[in-house]
Amino acid sequence: MAQIKSTGTVDVELTFAELELIRRALRLVDCYGTPEDEGPACTLLDDLEATA
Repeated sequence: MAQIKSTGTVDVELTFAELELIRRALRLVDCYGTPEDEGPACTLLDDLEATA
């Protein structure tokens, strides 16, 4: 599993299909991820849905 070494802001261009795949993957963290990954995944999902 990847380990986060630092945080920051990144601008990335995605198609709607790519964005939907990322959203689906983040939703799976709740069922299949580790407990320490659930909070960050939910936060990122909320951020992605607020910008869509």
